[in-house]
Amino acid sequence: MIFRKMKALPVALAMVLALAACTNEAVIPEVTSTPAPTAELTPEITEPQPTEPLPTATPEAGTDLSLTRDEDGTIFAGTVKTAKRKDGDGAIGYEICEGMADKDYTDEGVYTFNTAIADGSGLNWSPFACADEVSAQMLSYVSTGLYDIVLNKEKNGWSVVCEMAAELPVDVTSDYVGRYGIEEGNTARAWKIALNPNARWDEETPINADSYIYSFKELLNPLMQNPRAEDLCTGEHAISNAEAYRVSGREYWAPNCDGDTPIVAWNAKVLTEEGGVYTAPDGSALVFGLKTGYAWMEGHSLEEYYEAGYVQEEVWKTLSALADEEGYVPVTDESIAALFAFTGSDIWGKEQEENLENYMSVRRSNATVTWDEVGIIKTGEYEIVLVFAEPVKEPEYRLPDWLSTAVFLVKEDLWESCKKYYNADKKEVKADSEEIASITTSYGTSAEMTASFGPYKLTSFRSDKQITFERNEQWYGYTDEKHKGQYQTDVINIKVIKDHDAQLAAFLKGEIDSVALLSSDIKAYAQSLYLRYTPQSYTTKLSLNTDVETLTQRGSQVLGNENFRHAFSLALDRAEFASTYSLAGTPGLGLWNRSYICDPYTCAEYRDTEGAKAALVGLYGVRFGEGTDYADVAAAYESITGYDIEKAREYMQKAYEECVRDKTYDGFTAIELEIRVYESNDLYEQMVQFLNDALADACAGTGFEGRIRLTMKVDGNYFNAMYAGETDMIFSAWGGAPTELYSLLYRCYCDDSAGQGYQVEYGYDTSKVMVRMQVDGEDYIAPLQSWALWATGKDPECKIATEDRTKVLGQFADYDTATQAAFYGLMEKTYLGSYTAIPIYYRNTATLVSAKGDYAVKEYLNRVGYGGLRFYTYWYTDDEWKTAAKDLSY
Repeated sequence: MIFRKMKALPVALAMVLALAACTNEAVIPEVTSTPAPTAELTPEITEPQPTEPLPTATPEAGTDLSLTRDEDGTIFAGTVKTAKRKDGDGAIGYEICEGMADKDYTDEGVYTFNTAIADGSGLNWSPFACADEVSAQMLSYVSTGLYDIVLNKEKNGWSVVCEMAAELPVDVTSDYVGRYGIEEGNTARAWKIALNPNARWDEETPINADSYIYSFKELLNPLMQNPRAEDLCTGEHAISNAEAYRVSGREYWAPNCDGDTPIVAWNAKVLTEEGGVYTAPDGSALVFGLKTGYAWMEGHSLEEYYEAGYVQEEVWKTLSALADEEGYVPVTDESIAALFAFTGSDIWGKEQEENLENYMSVRRSNATVTWDEVGIIKTGEYEIVLVFAEPVKEPEYRLPDWLSTAVFLVKEDLWESCKKYYNADKKEVKADSEEIASITTSYGTSAEMTASFGPYKLTSFRSDKQITFERNEQWYGYTDEKHKGQYQTDVINIKVIKDHDAQLAAFLKGEIDSVALLSSDIKAYAQSLYLRYTPQSYTTKLSLNTDVETLTQRGSQVLGNENFRHAFSLALDRAEFASTYSLAGTPGLGLWNRSYICDPYTCAEYRDTEGAKAALVGLYGVRFGEGTDYADVAAAYESITGYDIEKAREYMQKAYEECVRDKTYDGFTAIELEIRVYESNDLYEQMVQFLNDALADACAGTGFEGRIRLTMKVDGNYFNAMYAGETDMIFSAWGGAPTELYSLLYRCYCDDSAGQGYQVEYGYDTSKVMVRMQVDGEDYIAPLQSWALWATGKDPECKIATEDRTKVLGQFADYDTATQAAFYGLMEKTYLGSYTAIPIYYRNTATLVSAKGDYAVKEYLNRVGYGGLRFYTYWYTDDEWKTAAKDLSY
């Protein structure tokens, strides 16, 4: 079967538009939950057109860290001097910010923190369903995690503090040998957590181990399918048997052909006498899944292919009419004929009818699993044990970190009163009915349906006007003497103000205490002492297609020339672009900005390491040392702008000469390069014109002058177009997972070059880019894709060796922070050195904070922000502010 498998725009990846006037921005989840594709899934593609070799070292003054290319085409990325991680490296801090003793919950004044949201509808702050940012913030006010990650004593990082837990987790894996698959010698799988005996609900009911066991059991209730049950069932913190219990006894549709052998062979299906429906030989129902991601389609669905324009309209209309609301179509002669009209057509490679078994699912039932088999155990009145499916990595940090946000606690009597029960026909039945097929709950959707075990309680909820929280006097933190200097705020008001201008006006009148700014606001407040810039984890970039075959079809094969792309990059004035077209962006020089952490223990930023700085110093060709303007790497790094129009023209002329010599360009024909964008608006047009002007400037005085221009095409599926190699370039961005830096080069940039993974840069096959690094005096050689996979630590079979295979590098995780950053910097430099991804700007948000009070720190810190409401202090009481606000300006 030969056809192009096209990836529909995934929720996990939408391009971040990063335009102040655009609201169509999609949120990106932790890509760490995305399985890393295997090398076997990487298809063969046409390699980019060869270019002039990268330069070798020159006798010019100073140190040059630029990439060079060996005679065989192997890229020499640079040198690394290693040091292994030592015991004691990555020590966790436990001393937290002391706050201000005269500005805390004991203050007799009244202090209200006012903020605003544009829309209060659809919020759900149930611990089992909470998904959006506002709901999560509301949940944080009325709940407390077992642990918390808070501002440290020095106010330059974070520390762990026990909250609903009385002590730090204790590894008790050895106590469970013979259970949950635990064997002698295993560690880090079972963890005992002592609970805080002073914890109670807002009406004084104690919270103990039974409270947690009930809540965990309800979270995993097979009849409820709570959204956040995924937190216990998948990922690195999956609880042993949690997923099995959640689906216990439930029927489901199993893909017929997930492996080599189908569950039901096409010719083995049986036609029933009644209804003309085909079943499996054992009577199990069969369906075609329109929304199911089948292995035959690389995990994509027929619906995705329809949206991509592959499935004929008439076929889709017929199948949709036969489908239920979940997209399942009974296998009948009618549905077979309709689907085969597509799969047997030229569009899809003229498959045989028997191949329809690959688009089919079979009805199955999950085995019954009892609660006693789940790794959540009560071991005392105030003690529980959590048994994980896999050992917890770096548990001193990762376990408290997860349990600080994984707040899974509901009040039993209130939760039960919020339930509604339904039969298989979705008709409501009584709680004692034997026909119950599903259960819903309204817990966490109103003040009456909310219980608090946090520092505040919800006292009023009007989704169209205001949401109010008041101090929860029953919270243990106000009496345990451990929260002195904290929580000066008495009341929190979230006002619903739909219009941004109205929010800004309310802020200036002192009615709300912070307001996010738009790009149109920045000029007026750029010099304000109350302006705070918060880095986001996104780098907006240009992703370029370098696949010669698809480029040639459009006459844009000059993009296959590396010097052309290099010239384009150098022609971009990133500072001007960021200041003109982004909200609060700063020039983007690398793949990752300062949001990304290379050491979770200290929150050290990758971009601040010498290795990361050296990567960009080398990429942009800045020399340092004797005979130069820069004494060292740090000074050279600070000088980088990414913009050098004279060098851009030099590289552009080289590109022209190479393209003419290699007959990829005739020397005079006009060339149009296409960039696809999400929608048509003035801002996009201005951005594309900026790029057009930069390209023209780079071409000035070269053979390309007056012969190349960009054209903009609007395409709501622009990502799909790039994944299919159907366009030349798009704006794109990756964000999220700032603490999982070392998994991202592989998962976001090196997983697949032909549209089957998350890599956007079509045609850049990192499995064929050989990279040499000199490590402790020895040369180690591997494809860039392998280097990136090695850094993830996810594949123990991935080895980085010397050319003669006599020496192999240790595990990436075994090296200290500086060494890891040095390795990763060389990988980042190599990827960017292909100029298939051209960073433009790093994203930030801009917020004005009120003169009424302030956060504990003014500079954003990874993991703890500005210290949060816990350490927020006031200069004015509510009464004093009414007068003071009239005389203040920002």
